[in-house]
Amino acid sequence: MNFEQICVKAESECNYLNDKDCVKIYIGSSVDNSTVANVFNAFQTEIDKRGIKARIITTGSFGYYDLEPVVLIGKPGQSTVLYNKITPEIVSELVNDYLINDNPRPDMAFCSIGNEKINHIPHVSDLPLFNLQNRIALRNCGYIDPENINHYILRGQGYSGLSKALQMNQLEVIEELSKSGLRGRGGAGFFTADKWKICHDSGRTGKYVICNAVDSDPQARTARLLLESDPHSFLEGMLIGAYAVGASHCIIYVNAAFTPAIGRLKKALAQMKEYGLLGNNVLDSTFSSEIEIEEVEASLVSGEETALLRCKEEKQTMPYMRPPYPAIHGLADKPTLVNNIETMSNVSAIFQNGSMSFSGFGTDQSRGTKVIMLSGKAVHQYTVEVPFGTTLRSIVEDIGGGVSNNKNIKAVQFGGPTGAYFAVDSLDLQVDYETIEEAGSIIGSGTVEVFDSDSCAVEMTKDIISYLQTQSCGKCVFCREGTYQMSDILKDISEYMGKPQDLDLLNELGEEMKIGCICGLGRTAPNPVLSSIRLFRHEYDAHIKGKRCLIKEQ
Repeated sequence: MNFEQICVKAESECNYLNDKDCVKIYIGSSVDNSTVANVFNAFQTEIDKRGIKARIITTGSFGYYDLEPVVLIGKPGQSTVLYNKITPEIVSELVNDYLINDNPRPDMAFCSIGNEKINHIPHVSDLPLFNLQNRIALRNCGYIDPENINHYILRGQGYSGLSKALQMNQLEVIEELSKSGLRGRGGAGFFTADKWKICHDSGRTGKYVICNAVDSDPQARTARLLLESDPHSFLEGMLIGAYAVGASHCIIYVNAAFTPAIGRLKKALAQMKEYGLLGNNVLDSTFSSEIEIEEVEASLVSGEETALLRCKEEKQTMPYMRPPYPAIHGLADKPTLVNNIETMSNVSAIFQNGSMSFSGFGTDQSRGTKVIMLSGKAVHQYTVEVPFGTTLRSIVEDIGGGVSNNKNIKAVQFGGPTGAYFAVDSLDLQVDYETIEEAGSIIGSGTVEVFDSDSCAVEMTKDIISYLQTQSCGKCVFCREGTYQMSDILKDISEYMGKPQDLDLLNELGEEMKIGCICGLGRTAPNPVLSSIRLFRHEYDAHIKGKRCLIKEQ
């Protein structure tokens, strides 16, 4: 089938999506929320009983976990109303008041979405959770049924980007990507088009495209959210990448623990086959490609692309020295393009809407947006997507709601377990690759862990280094021994057995690791230690010299 035929098929199978006389009820939640099925059944019972022309659609999560289940109700000719924390018990009341008697129940509504504002209901543009975001990678999450390819096609312009790319030659595709300014969202921030060009120019056959969908950072949820809520967005991006570099074989590395997400992914691939989007002559073109799933065990080092490739080769998950780079010598010594799931989802959006629609967000050097996960003591532990240039303060305080239990913010760790700490007076720092690097940290996975005023700097740093020690693959001495020594020293300090020279030793170890480690994990592992000592030296001095913890004395 060509793209026009696919659109016709999608419309015939899901004509209710474009039916202007049909009420649409979307129920959004993570797959592990047990309330959703009961909410769905309650709505269906009420609608059938009252003879309302409506369609109930179960979507994936928006990433606003403490609001779930989220229900969006779109009445013909009116703005959509979003309700949160819906239970089966209040469904009857909501249907009777809003769908029958046209009372949208402002007391129950979270916000309205659309051109027309509804009295006494906040508009989506008035809420920081929404007006500080620009969703590109997560654009469809919560708005479509992730198990129905027709929703992606009709509501999300699905596969129009691939169709456009297939009408260009390979170098034109790479040039269009270059215009967008997209940088890899895996942490290093390498310009994506440059990587694609290297792989394209390798001049060898048997190339691979690999998508890292593992969430190696335990606090990260980007891969899981996209897998569960909008798998086709990154699958389309993978096919565009495969066409651009000349690869016929694609592999998705996914966390084996994401069982429901893997189920949805397999269903998405089956639907792609049915629509002629996989296999020979994709969209009636000369391009052919297959996609397979590779389930792996998640570990922090698996986020490093050379280590990830070892999984497929049944070797120990360890990084190797570069060059050679995977784009030239990768899986099975073949040119291999490796991008993570967020990057691939951005790719499909760029080709659906044009490179300028993407590059209009962000900063001069960091274009577009970044998916951010709030964790730790944040009031709202959401997964959001903000333009580069947004400040840490806006993310933590305006979107995340600050610290729970009315405590004060002590510090924020940005970029995952190997990110640096930032004190409360540094939160006006803007999030972009250059600014964060200059501040001694990394963009990394984009996780933001918030620590409150009850947190001890020594304890929180000891805990994170202890974790990093377990995640070191052990290949290089600097990382293996450096994390071990740091963990041991921090344990002594936390137990009031530290020595005055320990802080100098920690700083010296950290600086040597930044230079000598093979991969990004080892080189960035010292970040929490170095930044913690710089920001909270008085707490370390109290542990070492005074044999006391300042936080416990408060």
